[in-house]
Amino acid sequence: MKKHTYKTALLLCAVILFHGLVQAQKTASVKINSTVTCQKITGFGGFVNSGSFAYDWMTTDEIKKLWGKNSEAGYNIMRLYLPIGKSAWPQSLATAQLAQSLGIKIFASPWSMPAEWKTYNTINAIYTDANGVVQNNSLKEANYADYANYLNDYVTYLSDNGVKLEAISIQNEPDMKSTYAGCIWTPLQIATFVKNYGSLINCKIIAPESVGLTDDYANAFSDDNVSAKFGIFSGHQYSGIQTNYKNVQAKGHDVWMTEYLINWNADESTPTVPVTRDFNWTKDAFSFANKLNTAMLSNINAWVHYASRRFYGLMGDGTYGSTTGMLTKRGYILSHYAKYTTGTTRIQNTWNDDSGILGGSSYLSVTGDSVIAMVINPSTDTYTLTVDLPFYFTTGKSIVTTESSNMLSSAITLGAETCRPKITVSPSSFTTLIFTKSSVRPVSQMTGKAVHYNKIEDQTLTNTAFGNSSALSGAKVTFDHSNNLISANTTATNGYLKLNARYNQLVFHVDSMKSAGSFTSSATTLYYINSSGSVSTHNYGTVTFTQNSNFDWILDISSTVLTDGCIGILGISNGNYSSILTINLGDVYFRVGTEKMYKFTGVYSNGDSDFLNCMEDPLYTSLDFTGTSAITTDLDWNTSAAGKNCIFYVANGVTNNTTNVIAGSTCSKLALTDGGGNFYAPVNFTSTAASYTRTFNGYGVMALPFEANVPTDAKAYTMLASATNVSCTSVSNNKIPANTPVLIQGTGTFKFEGTGAVSTPLALKVNDMNGVYISVKAPAGSYYFKIVDGIGGFYPVSSGAEPTIIPFSAYLTPVNTVAGSSLPLKFTVTGIEDLKADEGVDANNNLIFDSWGRRIYQPKKGVVYIKGGKKVIFI
Repeated sequence: MKKHTYKTALLLCAVILFHGLVQAQKTASVKINSTVTCQKITGFGGFVNSGSFAYDWMTTDEIKKLWGKNSEAGYNIMRLYLPIGKSAWPQSLATAQLAQSLGIKIFASPWSMPAEWKTYNTINAIYTDANGVVQNNSLKEANYADYANYLNDYVTYLSDNGVKLEAISIQNEPDMKSTYAGCIWTPLQIATFVKNYGSLINCKIIAPESVGLTDDYANAFSDDNVSAKFGIFSGHQYSGIQTNYKNVQAKGHDVWMTEYLINWNADESTPTVPVTRDFNWTKDAFSFANKLNTAMLSNINAWVHYASRRFYGLMGDGTYGSTTGMLTKRGYILSHYAKYTTGTTRIQNTWNDDSGILGGSSYLSVTGDSVIAMVINPSTDTYTLTVDLPFYFTTGKSIVTTESSNMLSSAITLGAETCRPKITVSPSSFTTLIFTKSSVRPVSQMTGKAVHYNKIEDQTLTNTAFGNSSALSGAKVTFDHSNNLISANTTATNGYLKLNARYNQLVFHVDSMKSAGSFTSSATTLYYINSSGSVSTHNYGTVTFTQNSNFDWILDISSTVLTDGCIGILGISNGNYSSILTINLGDVYFRVGTEKMYKFTGVYSNGDSDFLNCMEDPLYTSLDFTGTSAITTDLDWNTSAAGKNCIFYVANGVTNNTTNVIAGSTCSKLALTDGGGNFYAPVNFTSTAASYTRTFNGYGVMALPFEANVPTDAKAYTMLASATNVSCTSVSNNKIPANTPVLIQGTGTFKFEGTGAVSTPLALKVNDMNGVYISVKAPAGSYYFKIVDGIGGFYPVSSGAEPTIIPFSAYLTPVNTVAGSSLPLKFTVTGIEDLKADEGVDANNNLIFDSWGRRIYQPKKGVVYIKGGKKVIFI
């Protein structure tokens, strides 16, 4: 077996799939785990009507374009219409024979049996009686045997003419009360029919083909006596996919989705003025792709569209901008799955995407030597996607469909093996990635999970009457118009959830989500306690949730959005009456910015997928290895980490003195830098040697998590704001206190060194100066430091133009009403030194400033100035 050095795994090739103008890229990763297998993929296809339909009748060439191994689309399943009455059966024969010649799977679906066998002697699913009451039109029990024989006769008819059906359906949509051909069957009725009469049908039965893959039909078909009499459990995707069909699947049955369509024009009209529109890639392609992908993630074995030849189907019919006989975009998207996943086994993939935009599914080839990944990117952003593979590879293929291209194929060729290629994913695209195994990747002996230290259940309740509904981490909740999140309280009568720090985000990690309708929350309203202690509300509008699993729903609770501040939470309401969201939550927590933490256990493995994700992501602020064994003295994580201010906790007694490693509660060497990203210590520690390096150009505001010395050629001042200025006083003993915002004066790169306790309070505030270790936006109404025309001072923050405050800095929220448009610096006069006239104003490149921080070009005798970080007087 080849040896692979994981220390070089972070230096990975980028495979460029997008040609043209390069945009600003976002990053994401997907971990593909071939050891967790899901369903086998039987195939994909569409429905072909009979000649009696007013649409979708297909020519031989059109059928050959969609179906068959060598066709353009590559579909392998055809749903055939079973005409009503034996005299009409020949309508379907030619299509069935053609399908048979293509070597594909064929199943037939009846809309109705002969009318005389039904309760109201009509082929329609419902009947309106003389009193105007709508009645269900069902098959009479006395004719159950007749109908079973009728279906078997159709199987025999096709067989005698050279066509072998894969399966035959009992009824198209037995729960659809349609005014067209249909028949109503309750779950018990159709299950009883299959149990008692299924043996009369000399063909595999596919049933019930209900409007949705619903639990009521699944429960009826889970009966062992029913299970023995049918082959394929089926349903349509219109009313969603529930879960109990998995009980049927566990008994050895395939589950097929046998009809779905999205007619975009149906939602684009008013009662009086019809509005038509052509296919819209951005709006229509991704709604289709996500529905298809949702079915795959729900363990569906096969997926069949409704009308194959239709403007909303797989092939155009010449209406609404479609081209007759040409594949539509939906046809190409389905072709991605048909050509590259048929016969494969779906395997686990886990997305790590802060934007929550990317989605898809992954598959293992029949031979087990290739992985196929479907990637859906509905956004206008380009993504750099790290694909974490279960093996090493050197060659592969990408197939991309965009608005302007169809299944554009290109080779993925690398100069060296890797198990973590970086793929550039085009904006607004559907991509198939195929990776072929070149060698084995060792299995990691570590396991890890994201860690959040400010969970919602850790906040304080001001009154026990508030209840425990706020303990949401790991809970399963319902969120709709009558079920709020956190609590149903809209007043503070029962108390509230008091926030223990200055947070900017409320994060709900969603493990999975289901909906009885749309995946949206309308008029999403937060009820909260503002800084004055009063109840306030904020409407976040309509929230559209991704249908993917494992994503973060983030509510911005910063003062940029909640302008009156937020010190407590009551609850969140959903105004959507058309859906019921069932959410399986992971951690629910508060955070300041984009800080991330991760904890590992087991035997240390430097090739672990989660570990490599953390090392490549600059947003990680700490990794916890306290429960991990085999940590050696030479492990230098800081060198490889993208976030240079990330800290690494190991167990007490572990010997590792490399940079930013904390053993127990002691760090031998803490080295921080202004370009290293956020810094956050969830567990306080002591550092034997700590430093922070930063470049200044005259002045800057700084806060350090440890006590530090003022370096040579720099000066440090504590700051106190008044209504007219910010008074600056030299720090005592040349020491910068820990967690105290100070003004630094100096030009160049300085290292601030110290020792002792290290901590990062999330609500750091000294003399109205708000210290920041995690990058945030300064709230409107606050003041931030900047230099204008060589003069340093604090300037107001305007709404809509909030500046970003970098880590190890601060912003000002003065309690006094500011008299002017800004707050200039004013230096107190202590330790004055003389400035000789012959030294010159700019001698040694040291600029001269007055006590307000304004640059002076013509100093006056007897006046105190600042030069080179020292107070001087010109004589």
